Amino acid sequence: MVVLRLGKINNEERKFIPTKKEYLDRYLNSMKKIEEYELTQTYKDGYKYRRYNDNGDCKYTVNNKMSKITDVRESNEEEFLEVMKENGRCVRKIRKYYNDGPYEIDVDCFIEPVEMVMIEVSTDKAPLDEYVPPKGFVEVSNTKVYENYGIYNGSIKSVGTIIEGTDGVGKSVTIEELIKKGIICQDRCMDVISRNMLFDISMEDRTKKYQEYLKKIDNKIIFLVNNDKKELESRINKREVLSQYDEEAYRYNQLYLDTYNYMKDRNMTEDKLYLVDCTNLTLEEQVEKIERIINA
Repeated sequence: MVVLRLGKINNEERKFIPTKKEYLDRYLNSMKKIEEYELTQTYKDGYKYRRYNDNGDCKYTVNNKMSKITDVRESNEEEFLEVMKENGRCVRKIRKYYNDGPYEIDVDCFIEPVEMVMIEVSTDKAPLDEYVPPKGFVEVSNTKVYENYGIYNGSIKSVGTIIEGTDGVGKSVTIEELIKKGIICQDRCMDVISRNMLFDISMEDRTKKYQEYLKKIDNKIIFLVNNDKKELESRINKREVLSQYDEEAYRYNQLYLDTYNYMKDRNMTEDKLYLVDCTNLTLEEQVEKIERIINA
């Protein structure tokens, strides 16, 4: 049963977009889930109208956001449905609520108008700026694109593109820049692409698995490569700890390039696999090239 928080509520929070599914899953599995319900919200005259649905047990509120405080009053089905009928659109999501020490963690799995995951962190027990997000979380706090009203009005342009490439090629910084534009990308596909991008797997076996995967998905996959060996190694050597993949980054870079060319030459890309050569490109140029592919 959903317990409504009414009255004047502190609405200070930090927001994050998770870009690595495996890191998100690991984080959530480390905490106990407190509750889960479906949340539907729509807007009228600056007010947010909400329905909380916990397995058919529905409650309703009207929220008036005022700077760092939101005034919340209880509402009813009739009032909510009247506004929904006027608007004909909404934000709908599954909200999962966890506790991470003194921090309240809301995991919003959006269903409408776009499928995406966003994390909201709040607290009245500790400094909010001391919360340390897990690896792979990109902060989008105070960004209008990721306000629920912005999402309601279509601020999210694209979701689901997978960015792949060797370590040091610039995946993370590129994804961060794309997210600022409302283009949400996944950092690697660990289950299929990264798992099979290994030297001891034959080109034939690797590309066969990739093509089978491409046939099943609707998303685009973009391989990033950088053929400037010195630049790639310079980026890698700035890391405090080097993995075996870091140490062989340029060889993996070549493996990505060879794999793409092999699949392209044999018409195996299913019009979903793309390559972006980032050699000598600025970050802005790199992002622009990827954005054109996503929007095409």
